[in-house]
Amino acid sequence: MLYLASLTSFRAKENILEYRQLARLLGALCFEERLRIISALISASDEGLSQRELAEITELAPNAVWVHLDYMMGTDMVKSRSTMVEKIFTADVQILENLFTFMNEKYGAGARLLNRAEERKIQVTE
Repeated sequence: MLYLASLTSFRAKENILEYRQLARLLGALCFEERLRIISALISASDEGLSQRELAEITELAPNAVWVHLDYMMGTDMVKSRSTMVEKIFTADVQILENLFTFMNEKYGAGARLLNRAEERKIQVTE
């Protein structure tokens, strides 16, 4: 939950550490393979998928799937739980929602709309 908490605090104060954490979250999605994996996990919802199932769905080698899962687990974007037979992986949809909401508010249309509203306030008060 380190990244979820820090993403929320990112709005309060921006420093180099927080930019690094944001970069790690974005980095977790910067490869086509990772996007295919996270898409499969989101589709599976709370049921999750095994490494073998992810390899079949994404058409990646199981060891390649593991490399990407390992990185995404380091950001808490992907969680794992063990069963008697294998590990099951799930996506933390809340972290993804927070990331995209933040990116939209800070850098996307949300930021532009906010800036326009602020400019209009200044013009009206002048």
